[in-house]
Amino acid sequence: MKKRIIALFILCTLILAVFAGCDKNKPAETETDVISQDTEYEEPEQTAEIRAYVEELASEVNYNGKSFVYMGGQADNFPTKEEEIGEITSDALYYRQRDIVSLFGVAWENVNLEGSEEVKQTMIDEVMAGGSSFDLINGYVRSVGRPTLNAGVLHEVQGLSAIDLDREWWNQSIKSNYSLAGKLYFLLGPINVYNYLDTEVVIFNKRVTGMFGIDDDELYDSVKTGKWTIDKMFEIAGRIPENASGKSVYRYATPQGIPFMFGAGYTITQFDEDGLPYVDKTLPREYSDLSDKLIPVFSDTSQTAFEDPKEQKNFEEKYGMSVEDMFTADLALFHFPTTAAAEYMREYDVPFGILPIPKLSDSQPNYYCSASSWAVGAVYVLKTAKDVEMIGRITEAMAALSQVYVKEAYYDKLLKAQSIFDLESAEMLDIIFASKVYDMADLYCGGDIDNLGDFIKALERGFTYDNSNFVSDYKSNARVVGINIKQMLKLLASD
Repeated sequence: MKKRIIALFILCTLILAVFAGCDKNKPAETETDVISQDTEYEEPEQTAEIRAYVEELASEVNYNGKSFVYMGGQADNFPTKEEEIGEITSDALYYRQRDIVSLFGVAWENVNLEGSEEVKQTMIDEVMAGGSSFDLINGYVRSVGRPTLNAGVLHEVQGLSAIDLDREWWNQSIKSNYSLAGKLYFLLGPINVYNYLDTEVVIFNKRVTGMFGIDDDELYDSVKTGKWTIDKMFEIAGRIPENASGKSVYRYATPQGIPFMFGAGYTITQFDEDGLPYVDKTLPREYSDLSDKLIPVFSDTSQTAFEDPKEQKNFEEKYGMSVEDMFTADLALFHFPTTAAAEYMREYDVPFGILPIPKLSDSQPNYYCSASSWAVGAVYVLKTAKDVEMIGRITEAMAALSQVYVKEAYYDKLLKAQSIFDLESAEMLDIIFASKVYDMADLYCGGDIDNLGDFIKALERGFTYDNSNFVSDYKSNARVVGINIKQMLKLLASD
């Protein structure tokens, strides 16, 4: 792992000059950074293997100019222009598209709609009219995937021709986390750029660790040795004096309870022996144990900056600044955003490190970093699609090429080289994405009433700042969610 990370870092230092506006984020120069400009880049062996795989998929067919229409509302999943323009992510998507056209002989068309609502309604209208205008669609799981699944317009994707869900370009948890009695309606992985934006993480301010004599390597080493736990986070943060006056440094800024629940290996969804999802109507003891651990810290205003709805103030009204401003002004040690922070934090001149969500205990075998339920991006196929053989083959090729182009651009180059301030954080990203998990709870909402949102709000309260009604809130919301699950399964069974 170390050799690969160092090799990537050396490569990335060569391309940093291209990104003229990002010098302030460049790590301090070391002997490792100083290399000959004549250094020749050799394509990784894995890349060559992936290209050979895609070429083999294409060698069996020639679609002779047949149209392939890619539709969606996530602008980040389309090239900015149908040509190379020198913007790293846009170019990666263009290269992927270019290779598909060249290898498969299709006429590619991008249809980028305004947003999720338009994408969702277009999908439903298309199926209701019996149309097949779109081959592959991208969109958020919550605002596109969930309502179109409920509307019964999605094609089961697991059985599409050439799709191999065991390959590294598909997220390996989707079969267990998102399948319904063995059926799968979404595909997730680097084929959707949001795969790199939606994962819950912990970030820490390196100026704050320096102010209080906290060694950054202690944080990283605890992750690598499996000792990064909630208690370890509390112990390290406890080296900062309590901020009773509110004018000093907070240990934690806006912690969210749900990621810690997933990080402990717990989920909202359980599956029965037939692979059907359900939610326990009685609060599992593990949930309340976790709540008892988090509440004393995350509800303590001398340790934690958080927005309490009981005060009827948002975060900025309460503290006079946004949480990002608080963190980047060196007024908080730990913050709990998604991996999107690694990109938007480039706008601030603050060195930070990234860590996975901590374990509950060091006896836990793995880290678990949940995908934010609001930001999960996937691709879909409509049930009225005509040439599903072509769609499956090209979708598999797109996913594989995404491992070459999109991952290389967005993850290895952009996140690691431009946004991260040290090699250790780059290695943390590898650990974080390898531990990514989803929860079927994204799909439980029926109709226009977001009962799942109520359920998650109850869990958030119970895990972070108010567990006074935790048991009753859980029970009442679990009952409603259970009704929505039954309705969804009944719809799919009649499909």
